[in-house]
Amino acid sequence: MAKSILKLFTLLALLAVPFAATAQSLAGPDFGDLEAKLRLGPVQKAQFDVAVGATHRAMLATGLLAMEMKARLAQELAKDRPDLEGLLADPEALLWQVRPQWAQAREEWSRLYGMLDARQVAIARDYIERRLGALEGMGDMLKGFRDRLRP
Repeated sequence: MAKSILKLFTLLALLAVPFAATAQSLAGPDFGDLEAKLRLGPVQKAQFDVAVGATHRAMLATGLLAMEMKARLAQELAKDRPDLEGLLADPEALLWQVRPQWAQAREEWSRLYGMLDARQVAIARDYIERRLGALEGMGDMLKGFRDRLRP
């Protein structure tokens, strides 16, 4: 059991960094520098604003989920016999809560990519992959951790 608790706290520490960044800045990253690099036309600018808005909503949903998980952890640790494994019993269920927002953001960025020339697409993809790529794979990490918690 002590190993399981240590593993849980290790996971929470690893997740704290991206979640803390999201929770600190619930609006998400500033895309102003990307916008300047792309040199968008008026129609492109309108779609860019839609894509950025969808991304900010997805990041807000993720930050709120992180805060909810933190509260659930505190409640569980306050119990005489905390069920720490139960917190991560179904990491996919956690991810399903924010998947729709991330899917919408991806859809809006895809629409924007369709309006951009090859140079602009390369700039945008590089920026997005560097800024938001860290969030991908979180589900696999949670699943792997859950599996390691089991005896």
